[in-house]
Amino acid sequence: MESCAVLHIASLHGGGVDRHVRDIVRGLPRGQSIWHVSDRAEALELPRERRSLPLDRAAIDRAPDAVAGFLRARGVGILHVHSLGAAARARTAALAGRLGLRYLVTLHDVLFLTPDALERDGPPTPDPAWLAATGAFLREAAAVLAPSAYIAELARRHVHGLEVAVVPNGSPPRRAGGPIPAARAEFAARRPRAVAAVLGAIGPHKGSAMLDALAAPLAGTGIGIVVIGYLDAQVAPGWRGEHLFVHGAYGDGEVPGLVRAYGARLALFPNRVPESFSYALSDLWDAGVPALVPAAGALGERVRRHGGGWILPDGTGPAGIAAALAEHLGPAGAAELARVESDLSRTDDARVPRLDTMTRSLDALYARFGIDAGAPLDMDDARVQALLAANLDGALFREELARVADELAQLRAGIAGEREQAAQFATEARAWIAKLEADVAKVQADLAREHAARGALAEENERMRPGDAAFALLPGLVRRYLLKKIRDARG
Repeated sequence: MESCAVLHIASLHGGGVDRHVRDIVRGLPRGQSIWHVSDRAEALELPRERRSLPLDRAAIDRAPDAVAGFLRARGVGILHVHSLGAAARARTAALAGRLGLRYLVTLHDVLFLTPDALERDGPPTPDPAWLAATGAFLREAAAVLAPSAYIAELARRHVHGLEVAVVPNGSPPRRAGGPIPAARAEFAARRPRAVAAVLGAIGPHKGSAMLDALAAPLAGTGIGIVVIGYLDAQVAPGWRGEHLFVHGAYGDGEVPGLVRAYGARLALFPNRVPESFSYALSDLWDAGVPALVPAAGALGERVRRHGGGWILPDGTGPAGIAAALAEHLGPAGAAELARVESDLSRTDDARVPRLDTMTRSLDALYARFGIDAGAPLDMDDARVQALLAANLDGALFREELARVADELAQLRAGIAGEREQAAQFATEARAWIAKLEADVAKVQADLAREHAARGALAEENERMRPGDAAFALLPGLVRRYLLKKIRDARG
């Protein structure tokens, strides 16, 4: 159905899922809304109108027909699900049943196997009860999509009989021009010999602990790592030890400029949990930067298929990663690094899928499975207003609020630490200034005494000059006799 609008159903995890949904909204002219779901609250976002409507969950359950009319007013004829959390599944089932709609599902990660998949090391182990529930939900979908063959095969293997289509996450075309960002002054003051970049918000599952563990094996190599983004343990920009620098948050389109500003020749992915696709890899490849990636998941899959970097063997620890960085960023790896950089300088839509390719694929599915939503309904209608909550339950944004609060606490701690360091520096500087002033005064006094002594010698020389003339007139025998007497007296 060409005219139907899309209702995206998503959680509040943000990151790549949020980018994906908003790319679809920007890339397709269809009407689109986003229903945010958490365990305790829900909200409807109208992105093109820049409005968010807090929803009263009790009112929604009491008046399901009003919900149907409300969504028909938005022209909704297809649901696109981006989360397999229990609340998202329940809301999808209720809306699909009431409106008679089909739903598509995109598997953005491995959380369909177990809800704690991102908290474990390595490939996830399925939770049988959880997988039974998510598997049943997936089998009812009109279509199941995955951004990579890795996720598609994982779903096919664990959900018997499931068909999964691979639709890679698309990126917008490379943008040229615009202001060029600069490296932070603290980094420029002690720039390493060679630099590797890590891109994004790096938490435990993306390898934040591994970055700290690289301190010892990288010592003395002259190799530094720059996090273009931030860590779970450090949000504020600045050095973290001798080997790791945190740039902080960055804007859309700044990645190529920041990579150049920091002089990064290589991108490192220290992931603890396999990736499902990785927008970060696409962004860095678009910036022309080769990647060093783990073998597992979509990162290894994409490098094996398209080149653009090197794969670390399974189980590689800090020493192995440091050795690989030293090899690829050292003289022995210079020719190979230049070759891969040359390959990345050429546009390859298979290596970095384009946004319009992705949106065309999704639009075809929306047209195939969507239905005519029916007559529009006035947004000010009393039935619509009855669905809105007077206040938005803070639980909806609890994860985001907790993250922001943590970042604020770290920023405050960073500022306090900088103030303490500044005060200590000022105290030490005053002591050094006082010492320097005393040393200068001593040198000046010594110079004055030296000047006075030289003046006295000059005067003595002037007084002795007539005696020297008279001495020269004496016979040679007499002069030698007198000089001998002087030497004997001194001896």
